[in-house]
Amino acid sequence: MTKEKYIRDNLRKTLCYKCGASLERAEIVPISNEASNVWVAHAVCPKCKAESMVTITPTGNGIVPVQSDLKGTEFKKFVGIKSVSYDEVLDLHIALKKDRIWNLLQKKEKNLVKRRKA
Repeated sequence: MTKEKYIRDNLRKTLCYKCGASLERAEIVPISNEASNVWVAHAVCPKCKAESMVTITPTGNGIVPVQSDLKGTEFKKFVGIKSVSYDEVLDLHIALKKDRIWNLLQKKEKNLVKRRKA
C-alpha cells in the first residue's frame, strides 16, 4: 500500500475539527518522510476549507487545527531543517543594533548576486 493510499484510508475515519465532515476527500500534502508507520500530512477540508495537520499511526489518528499562512507544500520545506541557535539570534540582535533590517537584506542580496556571477 502506498503512503498516500494509507493516508487516504485513514482520513476516511478522521473528521474535520471545524465542521465535522469526513476528510476522506480532503486536499492533502504528505509532510513527513520518516518511519514507514507514522505519517504527518497537511489536510484541507473539502467542505469548509479548514486546514489541519493530521498525524496517522497504526494505533490511531490525530488532528490539530492549523492557523498559519503557510500552505501544505510550504510546511514540507521546514520539516527537518536545523533550528536557529542562541548565538545566531544574538548575532542578529547585534546586527540590527548597527543597521536597519532593510539595509542588511540589501547587503545579503548583493552578496548572493556576486556569488551567482562568480
